[in-house]
Amino acid sequence: MIKKFLQAILDSFIPLSSESRIARTLSEQTLQELLHPVIHRDKQWIVALFPYRNRKVRALVRAIKYRGEKAPLPSLGRIIADEITHTLSEKSALGGWHIPLIIPIPSSEKRLRSRGYNQAERLTLAILPHLVGSVEYAPDVLGREDRPSQVSVSKEERRNNIEGAFFVIRPEKVRGTQILLIDDVAETGTTLSDAKRALKEAGADDVLAFTIAQ
Repeated sequence: MIKKFLQAILDSFIPLSSESRIARTLSEQTLQELLHPVIHRDKQWIVALFPYRNRKVRALVRAIKYRGEKAPLPSLGRIIADEITHTLSEKSALGGWHIPLIIPIPSSEKRLRSRGYNQAERLTLAILPHLVGSVEYAPDVLGREDRPSQVSVSKEERRNNIEGAFFVIRPEKVRGTQILLIDDVAETGTTLSDAKRALKEAGADDVLAFTIAQ
């Protein structure tokens, strides 16, 4: 109650963006109705849960990524965790998966200082309470060099822009493990692909990725 009261006071001084307003109207039931998991068209190991072309989904992603919006995260975390649980059940039965590491795609140090948060980390933290005993949180094994934002370069340039940007900080933690990567959006999938490259080079056994949208 107090939290909502303080938020209302803050909102009166700092008007909400249209994206945040839309994101805050999205109930868990609405998100369930919008849910449409798809495997990435080019990278079969990436699963996107919502269609980015949908106006509400687009506002949701942008509010979380650029506005620091937290309100939708609890519902979103439950929904994504349910999808991950289903996938892990299949992977455990057919692929020998056992307690994978779950890793949010990291921001570079410069981007983190500028923005003040990492949206993929916030999303992962919203997912974790629903996967207790099923995954191991490992936010400290993957690093990222500072490069221009993928949004700021053309689709044709994104592969070269991100190539080699990711590196493994703790290879001993990664070696022989299965890994779940968490990010907000997979359009071309180049960011996730370079993260996977670094993890596989460090000895990861298998890598899957879940994103809010594509």
